[in-house]
Amino acid sequence: MIKNILSFLHLEKINFIPVVKAYDLKSFQDIFNIRLNEYLDDKVLNYKNFSDNKLSLEAVDYAVSLVREGGKRVRPYMAFLAYSTEGGVNQEEVLRAGIALELFHAFALIHDDIIDKGVERHSKDTTHVYLEKFISSYPRGDKKHIAESIAILAGDLIFSWSHEVISSLNNKKVQQIFFRMIEEVVAGQILDVSFMLQYEVEMKDIFLKNEYKTAFYSFVNPMLIGANLTGKNINKDFYKELGLCLGQAFQIQDDLLDIVGDPKKTGKKRLLDVQDGQHTILTQYIFENAKENDRNIFLALFGKEIDEYSVLVLQKLFQETGAIDYAEKEIHSQLDKANKIILKSNLKPMIKDVWFDFVILLDKRKS
Repeated sequence: MIKNILSFLHLEKINFIPVVKAYDLKSFQDIFNIRLNEYLDDKVLNYKNFSDNKLSLEAVDYAVSLVREGGKRVRPYMAFLAYSTEGGVNQEEVLRAGIALELFHAFALIHDDIIDKGVERHSKDTTHVYLEKFISSYPRGDKKHIAESIAILAGDLIFSWSHEVISSLNNKKVQQIFFRMIEEVVAGQILDVSFMLQYEVEMKDIFLKNEYKTAFYSFVNPMLIGANLTGKNINKDFYKELGLCLGQAFQIQDDLLDIVGDPKKTGKKRLLDVQDGQHTILTQYIFENAKENDRNIFLALFGKEIDEYSVLVLQKLFQETGAIDYAEKEIHSQLDKANKIILKSNLKPMIKDVWFDFVILLDKRKS
């Protein structure tokens, strides 16, 4: 990793605000988390002016705790890298944009966990699961429904905070990208959920879902937000082409980790995608390429409750049908494309190296 590129970033203390003094993800996380926590402290304190209801405060506190403690901050980091690549020097501005991205991500995960019936996030209870336990001693009501409803509202609150932050930047171009990103995420999520009504879809539709749900959301748009914050004419095609490759690789890694990942590192149980009947390139590979007997075994478990024995059966099935090999090759193919895009760009060698380092980091990802 390149640890010091001060000459490129022109980093100094701005009004005594901590700044990122190295270009690697860990250095970024250290400073970004300070700024994020400061913002969250203010919002939680302010929320107490609206409600002293114990359950209301507990819901917001818990949802915020997941924002504080979880996540690799990939989306804010993408904005930061693009901002710095374009010569941006006001780090406070790009850190605020990163907070908006991270808050939107937190909102999306809270809702996504309800949609997917998720029980764990970063090795902790998801918001709705935690709240159902918290209200278990209350005297009446449908506890599951009420917990999910309050979790949705806590997510909505965090969603409003993301709007507040992005609006504070007073940059119409950045705001347009941010709001378009929301529409793309919704489109991708609806595709994802609608696929659960079908036993089979087409591979091209899964890649399209990955584009909207992950590539544009997690890579392309954060990069474009960061780059456009500089107010300069930017190479949009570079960020779009690079982001699409990184996003496809990232999503396929997620799908693969759902099958073979270590739950202690991923923070989630294995095979949740199969249990929920969600379509990925791995499940589609089985539908298109597995022998009839293997396909029938898979269909018998697809969208059903998965016990420990079923996990072993499915892991063996994904391995022996070649689905895992196919996913690994696709990940490497997408990352190779990303490296070629960086190599062919007109970026300075030092900046290229930083982007190459991120591709390496992504390639080694285990959670």
